[in-house]
Amino acid sequence: MREIALLCAALLVVPAALAAEEPKVQQMSPAEAAAQMKAGKAIVVDVRERSELEAGMAAGARWYPTSSIQSDPEGYRKFLGSLPQDQTVVFYCASGVRSGKAAEIASKEAGRKAANLGGFKDWKAAGLPVTAPAKTLQPG
Repeated sequence: MREIALLCAALLVVPAALAAEEPKVQQMSPAEAAAQMKAGKAIVVDVRERSELEAGMAAGARWYPTSSIQSDPEGYRKFLGSLPQDQTVVFYCASGVRSGKAAEIASKEAGRKAANLGGFKDWKAAGLPVTAPAKTLQPG
């Protein structure tokens, strides 16, 4: 009976311990992301596709579209590795789904501190600066 109790206790503790070790992706508000970027503590990355950039980009954001993440995972890891290690990488897309996935990959596969800002619409709604990307903008 004692062995069963110990086994049950172990089954409850081990999953909790493993979950605590997994890197977490935090949610970050657009205002917080902008403040962290201004303070040199974060880099903002837009993961929307080129056709979505016509609406503009968060001023100061880098661009790495989801299609490039999917087609060249090693290139994406190299991109993440090229960013300053002491800065949080904050992702956004149109609504927050793709940026959440990009942040999870950055956290789990590249060991980066990552956050999901949500959507570009949230950035604009917060009244934060928007810029028109160059037609020749390349991922990275």
